[in-house]
Amino acid sequence: MDATQLNTELTATLKAIPALGGRIYDGYVPEKLPTDGAGYILPYVLLLSGITADLPEERDLTRQVDTTVHGWTPQTNCVGPTPDHARKCAQLVAQALTNTRIGNHWLKPDADAFRVATPLPDNQVTPARFYLPLSWRLNTN
Repeated sequence: MDATQLNTELTATLKAIPALGGRIYDGYVPEKLPTDGAGYILPYVLLLSGITADLPEERDLTRQVDTTVHGWTPQTNCVGPTPDHARKCAQLVAQALTNTRIGNHWLKPDADAFRVATPLPDNQVTPARFYLPLSWRLNTN
């Protein structure tokens, strides 16, 4: 399956989360973000996804690359003005994406990926914000 189509379907699923109000950014964060009355950013998701990749464990005895079976590992960074906002955002994203259908395949948390247990501060912006990355996996077999 085409990675662009997978990304389009994943983006649509994320944009359907009512509490995020469609604040899903694909690959970049705009310079100007929506804020609340106090000037703090509203929670959003930064989606990072690339192309599908070979799955060496799915090769047959010839060890040739199987062009019909691929892995896709997008990441969602759930961002908020406080650690609590980032956690709530991550919880909403995890509920929406865990075991969801993307194309004819299931999206699942990536059990092999590095996991971050607590929100991380982003001090490169003022005011600081916090983010919690979630890694996902989809196999096309």
